[in-house]
Amino acid sequence: MLTKTNLKGLDMSICNKNHRYADILNNIPYSQSHDNGRHKCAGCAYELGLQDGLNNIHRDIEQLDLPYSQAGTARHKSAVEAYQLGWSKGQKDYQK
Repeated sequence: MLTKTNLKGLDMSICNKNHRYADILNNIPYSQSHDNGRHKCAGCAYELGLQDGLNNIHRDIEQLDLPYSQAGTARHKSAVEAYQLGWSKGQKDYQK
């Protein structure tokens, strides 16, 4: 994971994983809201949601410590909605 320093001197992690271009993210709603994880990686959010669903746990977006991403199909997508989509899929598999 890459990092860069923002204007306040804090390190910000930047996602460079290929999931930023995943087709599953095409149907996630666009969002520029900070409450929906603005500029956070929707691919990471989806993967964490899937993992959490499989483990029967649920977290809020603030608990995920998601890296930033502005690339591919994840660009401007709601990290909250991506997490929920992954979580729902994980829950279906958990309940089998």
